[in-house]
Amino acid sequence: MIAPLVTGASREAPSRLQARGWWPAAFALLLALQLVAAPPLAAARYDQGQRVEVTGIVSDPQGRPLSGIQVVLVASRNTFSFRELRRTDKDARRVAVTTNSTGEYRLEWPWDSYFNSFELLAGIPVPKGKSVDSLEVLERQDITRKMAAGSPVVIAVVVQNREFIDRFREFLASVKSDDERKVYGEMGKPDRVERVNYPDHVEATWWYFESGRAYRFRGGRLEQVVPFTPVTGR
Repeated sequence: MIAPLVTGASREAPSRLQARGWWPAAFALLLALQLVAAPPLAAARYDQGQRVEVTGIVSDPQGRPLSGIQVVLVASRNTFSFRELRRTDKDARRVAVTTNSTGEYRLEWPWDSYFNSFELLAGIPVPKGKSVDSLEVLERQDITRKMAAGSPVVIAVVVQNREFIDRFREFLASVKSDDERKVYGEMGKPDRVERVNYPDHVEATWWYFESGRAYRFRGGRLEQVVPFTPVTGR
């Protein structure tokens, strides 16, 4: 008679331990992870709505200033997601400006204590089709700590990929005919451009791999559109 009672008690003990001990322990662990992984919040040195100035110069690795570069301040709320078990950014807001002829930029952010994560992006708008610009991000910096240090926030940005900028601007300078401008307006920047120089004219082919189209121009005039199987994941 005793044995069954002991066996029954031993079987119930683990389930009771799970019900009473496992979930509180797991919750405590997740809470600890949240606290450990929490990023430093910006110091409450600003009043709500106060204008915080972010300024600096964008240059290449040789120190040459870069004009016409778009600088974007991205503010978001960084929180711990218990569903995904990681920190995530949400409710992002953006403020953007363009560097002047000497590579300088200046933007203002109306302080809102709800946001606790700040990132600075630098790049150039590159049309991807249907005249919709997509920012080609060339550099990014986490400036959360610097935002907390007080205004003005001075950030020097060095763009390593100067070659991309030069190639893109060279391509834009080559778009001169009505046909070229029309295709560029509809399709955006091509993935590849091939040119062949002849004594009396130039032939160019614009490749759009994901769209499966190649546009061939002769002296700026559209001669042929060649369809092919779209290529993704390039």
